[in-house]
Amino acid sequence: MSAAEVQLLLSHIASAGPKGLTPEVMEGLVPGLSRSTLNRRLAEFLSQGLVLALGAGRARRYVSASAFSRAEIDAFFDQPWQQRPVAPFNEALLLPSPELADEKAQRCTRIQALAQPIDRHFLASFVLDFSWGSSVLEGGTYSSLDTQTLIQYGQQNKSKPMADALLVLNHKRAAEYLWENRTLSFDNACAMHALLTDEHGLPDVLSTSDHFLPAHQRGQPREYEDVNLAASAYIPPSRPGTGFVAAALKDILLTAGTLRPVAAALYLMTRIPYLQAFANGNKRTSRILANVPLLAAGLLPISFADVDKADYIRGMAAFYELGSLYLIEQTFLAAYAKSIVRSSQIPLGLRLRGFDTDAAATALLTYINSGQRPKDKTAAIFLGA
Repeated sequence: MSAAEVQLLLSHIASAGPKGLTPEVMEGLVPGLSRSTLNRRLAEFLSQGLVLALGAGRARRYVSASAFSRAEIDAFFDQPWQQRPVAPFNEALLLPSPELADEKAQRCTRIQALAQPIDRHFLASFVLDFSWGSSVLEGGTYSSLDTQTLIQYGQQNKSKPMADALLVLNHKRAAEYLWENRTLSFDNACAMHALLTDEHGLPDVLSTSDHFLPAHQRGQPREYEDVNLAASAYIPPSRPGTGFVAAALKDILLTAGTLRPVAAALYLMTRIPYLQAFANGNKRTSRILANVPLLAAGLLPISFADVDKADYIRGMAAFYELGSLYLIEQTFLAAYAKSIVRSSQIPLGLRLRGFDTDAAATALLTYINSGQRPKDKTAAIFLGA
């Protein structure tokens, strides 16, 4: 199939809406399309998270997982932000739909057969990975080794800004707070935000970095502050004096409590920044809060280590401006699969043979999207028997 035919097929599936299309119907929509070629393409679409399969056998049909394909999203954001349509806040996007499909959320729980015990020993490695991974997404320059040296030995990299060291230390404190407070509450959300944006009493850091906030704004949902996102056509809500933002944040936390843990994690990771609940530090707060429902359910947390930063930024922007969850969902699932592999007890025999973390995570992501058990035995062991 040519690229144009692929886009035509995806367009037909999207146009069918929630009813979807059967392969028999699809064959008649693209001239000259053979069933074998169609089956291969559908398998690719499933593995990429572009479509969902509903039903089985002759009743099986396929529905679009997104109103926009990756190519359409990329083409949209190739335009300068000043030339993109203004995207004012849409309160409907605080609802749980669009959402992570139940079957994908369930598969994320099934690939944890080799999970390490979530205990104090695990906490040490999680704090390192999360402090590094989340700081990098904020533009921090500390490497994994820099982060380990700072957290374990208190030694700062003198060649890098003090602000970057504090960014890491704030993540460490928030992760330790999370470990002791695994309840999705308004007070806990505000406490974590306060830890993540603490300037440690250093006015120079506060004036030269946008990673920190003064004391009166830390842990406080914004009320009179307006926020403008850099290089974005999205306009967050501004309803000064109404208490709207604080009330909406409480509703987000309550809604997350009704979702499956993995779906709740993605919901929190997207809706808190969309609301721009705080004057700054919203994405950091959403990433730490995403781990609350996971840990509360006894699931491995997500460290955000090795996340594709470009996909994360574009995925969040696509949700803000287009209401599309597709790209940020795939970025989240890829990050969670990587975190699960990193946090699993890999058999010694596999490690001695050169275990490939990236290959295993990629195979598990395909399983999450498609439901097809990995053929590779190395990846299959994460699903257990």
